[in-house]
Amino acid sequence: MTSIAVGSHWVGHIFGQTIYLDTLISSGVAFMIVLGMGLYLRSRITSGVPGRFQTMIEFTWTTVDDYITRMVGPFARWVVPLVVVLFFYILVSNWLELIPTGARLTSPTSDVNDTAALAVIVIVLVHVTSIRRKGFRGYLKINYLHPEGLPWWAYIGLAPINLIAQISYPISLTLRLFGNMFAAALMLEIIAILPIYIGFAFNGIWKLFEGLFVDVIQAFIFALLTVIYLSMATMSEDHQSAETASS
Repeated sequence: MTSIAVGSHWVGHIFGQTIYLDTLISSGVAFMIVLGMGLYLRSRITSGVPGRFQTMIEFTWTTVDDYITRMVGPFARWVVPLVVVLFFYILVSNWLELIPTGARLTSPTSDVNDTAALAVIVIVLVHVTSIRRKGFRGYLKINYLHPEGLPWWAYIGLAPINLIAQISYPISLTLRLFGNMFAAALMLEIIAILPIYIGFAFNGIWKLFEGLFVDVIQAFIFALLTVIYLSMATMSEDHQSAETASS
């Protein structure tokens, strides 16, 4: 009976700590690919008629820039490079699973440690930006003492609920991406144990579906949630009141 090794890793030990070498190497490869894309674009960029690659990057950049400006504000345009890099890093990381390397290259996003690290980066950025934008009192008010306009005693019960919501954001970011990509990797493992005359067809169909839809959507959702969390943590009181009234 064929068994599937779920969650197995190529491990190493450094200073007594267990390191998942496959995740470390794969994430390094994904990072180098994204860095290489940036360097290639820099060498080929033109103010004239752009090529296909430059057009794709410019379209992604302007779309993210426009969305952040509308959702967060012009002050947050400095976040655009981070969101764009996060999108392409996650997308490339997801696609690594589709390359037939005999499990030498895996998708780092199918390891919860990788997705947790990305979530921590995003959440720390959100809270630091909120404090810098609103001040510490404004930060507490917009994140933990909302909605506004209620009697003071109501916040005794609402503050713990809002705190739980804040804690849930990085957990949600981590597990959403990890769960979907781990399931996609597991699907490839299941297809691999099928008879070759069946598995060959299923392998092609699944990789096409995953590469064009699952992987792209998961990278898009992570980038989108980054902007949404930042918007929620820096929203002005007037904007917040308008959002409440419209809903």
